[in-house]
Amino acid sequence: MSGALTAISDFLGWDNAPSDQVSIVVTSGGTSRQITNWTSAVLRLGIEVMPWTAALGMTAARASAAGVDTLNPGDTCQVYIGSDLVFTGYVITVVDDLGPEDHMIEVQIASKSVDLVECAAEFSTFQMNSTNVLAIARAVASRVNIDVVSVNGAGDTDILAFSIILTETAYEVIERLSRLAAVLFYDQPDGNICMSSVGTRRAATGFTVGGNVERIQTVRSLGGRYSSVIAINQNTVSLFTDPNVNALESQMSALTVGIEATDPGVPRKRIMLIPTENGDQDNAVCQQRAQWEVNRRIGRAYPVSLTADSWRDATGQLWLPNTLAPVTAINGTRQDLLIGELTLRQTVEDGMHADVVLMPPEAYSPEPMLNPVLRDRFLQTLNSAQADVDHSIQTEDLPPLDGTAQ
Repeated sequence: MSGALTAISDFLGWDNAPSDQVSIVVTSGGTSRQITNWTSAVLRLGIEVMPWTAALGMTAARASAAGVDTLNPGDTCQVYIGSDLVFTGYVITVVDDLGPEDHMIEVQIASKSVDLVECAAEFSTFQMNSTNVLAIARAVASRVNIDVVSVNGAGDTDILAFSIILTETAYEVIERLSRLAAVLFYDQPDGNICMSSVGTRRAATGFTVGGNVERIQTVRSLGGRYSSVIAINQNTVSLFTDPNVNALESQMSALTVGIEATDPGVPRKRIMLIPTENGDQDNAVCQQRAQWEVNRRIGRAYPVSLTADSWRDATGQLWLPNTLAPVTAINGTRQDLLIGELTLRQTVEDGMHADVVLMPPEAYSPEPMLNPVLRDRFLQTLNSAQADVDHSIQTEDLPPLDGTAQ
């Protein structure tokens, strides 16, 4: 790709501030070329957005001069803002839009993780024992030439057993693995994905009403919230009991297991029941899930959506998902919120804007999950017997996390 990116002046303004010019470097047939001067650009990034995408447009006349009309779906593509690599992926679609007054070309690009989202997971075996979340995720992603990077050790979690469903996509496999390890996973600029805890970076500056915020919407909601989340044993006796008050109290007393999480912000009685699961030793995962239900629902009840006048903080760093940023309201109150989703948009007519969705960090915490293998009594018995009856289940040898030979 040497020579694809030209002089630094292509990316930097005269005042040495980072440029916000969107460009792509496209590789096709071993040749790389840079295309700039788009008349419109929309980039969508997020913790819960996979793949990251870009839609870039220009007039047909300009596109012909820049060679855009020779782009083909499947070309490898890197998307830059100034000199900052935003994501690496592929040209997915090229749209030629001819109207009575204009002729536009739009190029739609998706990050490499599009193959994780759309394609089935490939594995030589669908049952793994005594292995590691990060190792399995890397093995799944490697089939589409994607690596999984751990941020501060996230995902380096040993698990007893894990089963892959034959029809699952690679994304679905990694999503279940991430829940087992209680981590997030999302795109990285180089085309790989990372496993990370919530809020591992902090923006140098944030968003201020009356400053860099053009529009802001705040929400306070009781939608989907419960005064109590209570764990119960699943028992069919409830189907045969008359629902009078005394019987109900007695019945609930017998079914509850002493796990309850409360939301003091809900003013009236609203109950949510969650079941305990077979294989959950001491109901540890159930306890975590009850508190997660409360915390996540509170977090999602207070989203902030805003439009900023810049794609960068005051130090010139791009806004990025999973970044903590202070939001200062019109009355001066300040709250640290997590950037969950970004839409970076720019047109010749309307200039540059960043649409940002932020919530309390708890809103993005992964749901605690009991390994499905441990819920299945047949597999529990089979796995237990494997120590005595060798090779009763085929397993795959995964490479060590440090990359050394076994």
